[in-house]
Amino acid sequence: MIVVIADDLTGAAELGGMGLRYGLSVEIVLDPVQIPDVDLLIIALDTRSMPEQDALATMRRITAIVREVNPAFIYKKVDSVLRGHVVAELNVNLHELGLKRAILVPANPAMGRTISNGNYFINDQPIHKTSFAHDPEFGVVSASVHNMLRVEAGDIHVHTVDDELPAEGIILGESSYDSDLFLWANKADSSTLMAGGSGLFKALLASFNLKPNANRNIARTPINRPALFVCGSTFNRSKQLIEDVNESNGPVSYMPQGIVSMPEPPEKLFEQWADEVYTLLTIYKKAIIAVDEATTCDIEIAPGSLREKKAKVVEKVMKKMAIKELLVEGGATGASIINRLAVNSFVPVNEFDTGVIRMKIVGKKGLFLTLKPGSYNWPTHIWDF
Repeated sequence: MIVVIADDLTGAAELGGMGLRYGLSVEIVLDPVQIPDVDLLIIALDTRSMPEQDALATMRRITAIVREVNPAFIYKKVDSVLRGHVVAELNVNLHELGLKRAILVPANPAMGRTISNGNYFINDQPIHKTSFAHDPEFGVVSASVHNMLRVEAGDIHVHTVDDELPAEGIILGESSYDSDLFLWANKADSSTLMAGGSGLFKALLASFNLKPNANRNIARTPINRPALFVCGSTFNRSKQLIEDVNESNGPVSYMPQGIVSMPEPPEKLFEQWADEVYTLLTIYKKAIIAVDEATTCDIEIAPGSLREKKAKVVEKVMKKMAIKELLVEGGATGASIINRLAVNSFVPVNEFDTGVIRMKIVGKKGLFLTLKPGSYNWPTHIWDF
């Protein structure tokens, strides 16, 4: 068995899609109360969005469980652009697993995400000059990987794949080409925890002599209706897509101003918002829930507040109507919704595109959940407004 510990839900789903691609049996769980008999078990945590001490306590508990399972291989999935408590969590992983070294390779050159000379680039542009600068929780102010990780120079070792590597500590591997990822994957051994993004995980699967499934279940599988999209991204392209649908009088329901601005909005406002979403779903058989950025100006909003409010209205809508497809943008938004639905495990069934994964929700017959990172695109046959 391969076990992945992921720090957010969309990252977990993306690796689940890769498992499908390689013909593996896959299950994603939020809390491994019972260990399923599968080739690839992915434990999807929400530590990226937790306060650091809560994240480390969760990571300590889960890593101890994984150690007892004694899988053939353990992978730590982190955000490809290093959001979250990456170094602190890796130190917990190393301690609990009794390992001295981690190789962290977050970059994904196939997606234009590269690291060279200690700096991070998105399509050759320094990352702090891209939309990642505006992340509400982990805004990037410098392309330096040390700055992004919020560590001092001696806390990690930054190396190219050709360097002689230290025997201990956290090594951040620079990568400018896909071929670099395969060379990093070949450095995996029993004394090293491999960690990083989806690019390194793909290279590791290939290094295990697994072959991609020629009958890969991807692309134009239709989704059922009614379908509810919940968008939580701050990326300009995502916001523009929603604005385009709204301006063409499409089924967009923005969070009401009263709910945005109040720390504890009254239930009546949520009921009214849920009724609006229900009406759109009744008419169009699909709808989008989002936040209009203009309503958040000059308002102090607690981290996580907006996604919790979106999760609450989703729960209310689902009590009014049997939703068949939930399509969620953003791992933290997805985690908030899943917590409201009180479910624990998922089985990936379709890879619509890289990182856009459709899953059966165990215990919720007829309901599918599709997740994607905010910086990825919806396939055109899914975003058909």
